[in-house]
Amino acid sequence: MKKRILSAVVGLGLLAVVVVFFDTLLVNVLAAGICLLALFEIFKAAELLRFKMLTAVCGVYCILIIFLNTDTIAISFSYLSYLLVVLLFIMLLRNHSVLRVEKVAYSFLMSILLAVSFYCLVLLKEKTGPQLGMFYMLLVFGSAWWADSGAYFVGTFFGKRKLCPAISPKKTVEGLIGGVVTAVLGNALVCVAFQLFCSWVVPWGYIRSAVTINIPAVMLVTPFATLLGVLGDLSASIIKRQCGIKDFGNIMPGHGGAMDRFDSVLFISPLFYFIFNIYPLISAI
Repeated sequence: MKKRILSAVVGLGLLAVVVVFFDTLLVNVLAAGICLLALFEIFKAAELLRFKMLTAVCGVYCILIIFLNTDTIAISFSYLSYLLVVLLFIMLLRNHSVLRVEKVAYSFLMSILLAVSFYCLVLLKEKTGPQLGMFYMLLVFGSAWWADSGAYFVGTFFGKRKLCPAISPKKTVEGLIGGVVTAVLGNALVCVAFQLFCSWVVPWGYIRSAVTINIPAVMLVTPFATLLGVLGDLSASIIKRQCGIKDFGNIMPGHGGAMDRFDSVLFISPLFYFIFNIYPLISAI
């Protein structure tokens, strides 16, 4: 418990740094760094690091995606993904005696997932501007981390019915419900705080205008985002079980590695980018 709390405090401190410098390239650099670290952990779990060229190609692909020009994303993403497939099959042909096609498919799948997920965070900032992008980022991480905290405490004290005992024995139905409720309330609190903050301090840094937030819509979307976060968490648990490991890493004591901390975020960030494109949750006044 103590390690989890200390690691959470460190994580919140890093998040505070991101908030302050959100209108700079620091966000892109941090997204690329965390993405590469998660890719390293995933490849290590599957014993793929010995294929150095494969690891390097997937790593370069992730970096290039995250730093794409947002005006040419569609065509650039298509070309880069096609090139990645070609290079992976070349490496499969070259190393077919020791490299199986399942490993190559795993490399492609995880590279696409990590690159797209972290790039969606960057896109939310680039498409909406730093002020509104910050709000969406808080919702993305809030939907995952509010739920994770709520599920942990509710599951610890009230959990009885196992959710997926064969995949994640500690997760309970009560914890899942508690996590969803906590995330909804937490995101609603973020909405109120962000709206008040923007009204009080305008203008200040990249906070340039007051905003209006559709709080009921946020509370309606959050349960779906939270369930996607649970899907990401359980998917990562399956990978760990099949690879025979407990955690992807130990960079954050009590939380594991970067992948352990961000697995629930991977499916959430594309959801909020999709929602932004069809129904913005926030607008400047």
